Amino acid sequence: MIHLLAVAEESEGFNPLSPEMGLYVWTLIAFIVVFAALAKYVFPKLEEGLADRERRIKEDLEKAEATKTEAEKILEDYTRRVSQAREESNKIIEEARQSADQVRKDLIAKSEAEARLILGKAQNQLEAEKDRALSELQTQLAAWSTEIASKIVERELDPATQKELVEKFITEVQKEGSPQ
Repeated sequence: MIHLLAVAEESEGFNPLSPEMGLYVWTLIAFIVVFAALAKYVFPKLEEGLADRERRIKEDLEKAEATKTEAEKILEDYTRRVSQAREESNKIIEEARQSADQVRKDLIAKSEAEARLILGKAQNQLEAEKDRALSELQTQLAAWSTEIASKIVERELDPATQKELVEKFITEVQKEGSPQ
């Protein structure tokens, strides 16, 4: 390149580093025409495209913000519903626990009442059986005592005397203890 500069200085003709003034003017005119054409036809389209793009970006940001707000509301609603569901499930579990406890208490009370009833019936039956056994024993004792007394006396006793002797015998037996 230095060699070219040296050749250009020697010839004093064409110098690539120093163009002629006419070239400057035509370059300037071409630039103004191209710039005016660009300003009239291209720049408005570019501006319009940029404005449209800016508008779409703003709309997209607004939509994104609206979607975010809606998602937060949905999340809040979901969280609230989950919380309510948990509260309801805990309430149902507690009610079931209380119900089961009440059923258990009722069953125990019913079983105890039935046991008391069965025990009472058994005691009544035992008492009745005891009374019946005592009655049979008294009847048997009366018969035996009459038989013994008849043998002792060797004669038949009248019913009044017989009854008196039997009652006396029973009273003596009761005083001594229950016979077996």
